[in-house]
Amino acid sequence: MEGAGSWDVLEWTKFEPISKAISHDMSEFLLEGEDVKEKGQGVVLVNTDEAGTLLVTNFRILFVREGTRNIIALGTIPLATIEKFSKLVMKPQPAPRQSDKTPSRRLLQVIGKDMRIIVFGFRPRTKQRRAVLIALWKYTRSAQLWDLYTFTCGPSKFNNSNPKVPLLNEYFRLLGKGSYQASISTLEDGSFCVSNEWWRISGININYTLSPTYPFSFIVPKNISDEEVGQASTFRARCRLPVITWCNPVTGAVLARSSQPLVGLMMNTRSNVDEKLVAALCTQTLGGKGPRRKLYIADARPRKNALANGAMGGGSESSSNYFQSEIVFFGIDNIHAMRESLTRLRDYLDTHGATSSDGMSSFLRNGGWTWGGGNLSSMSASVSTLGDSGWLIHVQSLLAGSAWIAARVALESASVLVHCSDGWDRTTQLVSLASLLLDPYYRTFKGFQALVEKDWLAFGHPFSDRMGMPTVSGNSNMSLELSRHASAGNVPASPMRHSPGSPFTSQASGSSHPQTSNNVSPIFLQVIITD
Repeated sequence: MEGAGSWDVLEWTKFEPISKAISHDMSEFLLEGEDVKEKGQGVVLVNTDEAGTLLVTNFRILFVREGTRNIIALGTIPLATIEKFSKLVMKPQPAPRQSDKTPSRRLLQVIGKDMRIIVFGFRPRTKQRRAVLIALWKYTRSAQLWDLYTFTCGPSKFNNSNPKVPLLNEYFRLLGKGSYQASISTLEDGSFCVSNEWWRISGININYTLSPTYPFSFIVPKNISDEEVGQASTFRARCRLPVITWCNPVTGAVLARSSQPLVGLMMNTRSNVDEKLVAALCTQTLGGKGPRRKLYIADARPRKNALANGAMGGGSESSSNYFQSEIVFFGIDNIHAMRESLTRLRDYLDTHGATSSDGMSSFLRNGGWTWGGGNLSSMSASVSTLGDSGWLIHVQSLLAGSAWIAARVALESASVLVHCSDGWDRTTQLVSLASLLLDPYYRTFKGFQALVEKDWLAFGHPFSDRMGMPTVSGNSNMSLELSRHASAGNVPASPMRHSPGSPFTSQASGSSHPQTSNNVSPIFLQVIITD
């Protein structure tokens, strides 16, 4: 038997645990603030038939090869990237005329959100696997957000811990006021409300009373007063009114975002102030001397879904009510369809080539970098099955929609208003990808950070729900800027697939089955893989 299925090369059952007295210090492999919570020695990474030391830290599972003492990347995975882990037992098949006294192989299977399936083998009659499982149970289920490793060093480590300051600096850049620099005093005295020829920064939401899921400040047309902004917010779902997320300080073209209008079942409810605000996005071209620019309203949803939302008070705009506008539907499915598509994609990866002549699962047979259960080099044979997952179609829809939006702004100098239902999933995907296409600054490390902080964090994307991360504890002493977006969610577990005749036995008592949340969805993942 070839590859990781044999383990014979390592004679793994003969490994003796290394004495703690002579064990090597592992601090050289740890990051700042990373602590070892549990250690397993003489562990085998089954995927690659390599022995080493397995560390469970407050950040990740870390696997270090014996001898060369190199970190093996395949066996190293951050805890937040783990979707599921479980105990498995592999019963060896005895050779002819030999008694079946070979001990079963104790395995730990770790399934990653990145589609990795990692399998570790532990020596029999030891308690190492149990200790590792207990550590994983404890440290993959943080009770509160602040327990995550990313917050270990604390915000005080950074010179500027107020997230409002970099957001304002990005607004200044967009308005062509790059020489301005925001500070804490700028926030306190309200001097951040600057403007250019067309647009201004409004501080009407500084206490998040207007819209708790919008940033404390946002860019609106200069000729729209704060009183009108407040009135317009009542006509949009969750008070997420149309505001500017990117603008060209030279041409005046803008990219705006909002939630759906509350037009109702008959699609006949109107708001004069909302229509005025949207019309104000259509500034004149050619330095204020040409005709008013065209406005595109890009509804990310399928048309039928937008109409169906009318039964709950939502819906979509009518071009006859909005100045010089054209309504376009992108047909992008909702978070539930995206989650189900990712599940089908995982099923495809898990099952392709899953059974060989001896029944060995392919992720054990195919050594090296195997993702999911399949051997990626041979997937062309069943590409139609991959298409059935719908994943590539969803990614294509996002890319096509983003490119279309960027083309309207760049080639026609038109303004585009983007929304879906609540304006924080598909809307955020589209405006962030379109911004990447429109603005080379966002294609730098610093610029991409500013983009995520602005269009994802500040505009209230529910990361906790979508990524299954822990919530913020109600007792935590934290700023409203972070806590207002707290939400609960858990990552759904994909069932482990075993082929008929498989030598594996699952031990459910040691399995990790997080509670499934209907709000988990790979929204941010889709944007990352398309960048």
